[in-house]
Amino acid sequence: MIHPAYTACIGIIEANEVALLGTGFFVTKDKVVTARHVIAGRSGRIVIIPSYMNTYDGYQDTTNRQVSPYLASVIEEDPVKDLCILQSNGGINVPLLSVNGLDDCNVGDDIEIYGYPHCTDGRRVLTYQKSQIGAKVLLDSSGINTKFAIINTQARPGQSGSPVISKSSNTVLGVLIGAYSNLSGGYVTMGNINPAELHQTTQCISAEYIKDML
Repeated sequence: MIHPAYTACIGIIEANEVALLGTGFFVTKDKVVTARHVIAGRSGRIVIIPSYMNTYDGYQDTTNRQVSPYLASVIEEDPVKDLCILQSNGGINVPLLSVNGLDDCNVGDDIEIYGYPHCTDGRRVLTYQKSQIGAKVLLDSSGINTKFAIINTQARPGQSGSPVISKSSNTVLGVLIGAYSNLSGGYVTMGNINPAELHQTTQCISAEYIKDML
């Protein structure tokens, strides 16, 4: 398992409060990758909240609302590939992972996902999941074929931007973007649930595109 501090929760300060938006991960001591849609259209001050955990096995205190965020700014974004790089005014000192891509994995390979599934509901809990690569696909992104993988698990909005890690090589294969569903025809939510996303697959974009942005 990767060091807990490798990941971070992404938020924004609005009306003197921090609203949690999604997940990110460090690629340098002060640069964080996330999905662009996590922060797109926001007008407040972006913040990065690193995990200060040293182990996953301790109890995360959900009653502790105190956070020590770093202010951050967008230094690079790709709306076609839904990727964004933030630079913070502080950093971490933990071992960073190599960023590879989906070319280095096969269908059926074991992967790990680290993120904050329920942060959009105000619950900042770093969560570990494991799954497999279900398929490797080329998807149309504004007329450009882009490499994605379909992951055999469901995801929640707070996991957008999570690193998808190869269990065998401990490298970053992809960035979790969201549910693998076609919403072009519109949808209706029921109790804040989108029925079109009630399925067992999630999509992640190949991490190789991060290298072009650094």
